Amino acid sequence: MQTIAEWLASIGLAEYAQRFAENYIDPSVLPDLTDQDLKDLGIPLGHRKKMLRAIVELQGRPPASRKRRPNLRGKTMPSDAILR
Repeated sequence: MQTIAEWLASIGLAEYAQRFAENYIDPSVLPDLTDQDLKDLGIPLGHRKKMLRAIVELQGRPPASRKRRPNLRGKTMPSDAILR
């Protein structure tokens, strides 16, 4: 297993390595982290989501599939699509 600093760098979030170190977060703790934990560390929403996805991938599980929902015209589209 790589270090926390290496892992954060690999997902483009190296700026949080010091914060994780200050809070004694090591690789064994990653699976236990919640969105609220990361929020308490002062990490913005987008970066929290990215970290949580990467943690799931570390555990060997595929990321949750994106649900599809109907758009305004009754067609389905990804739930994160931007309506134009």
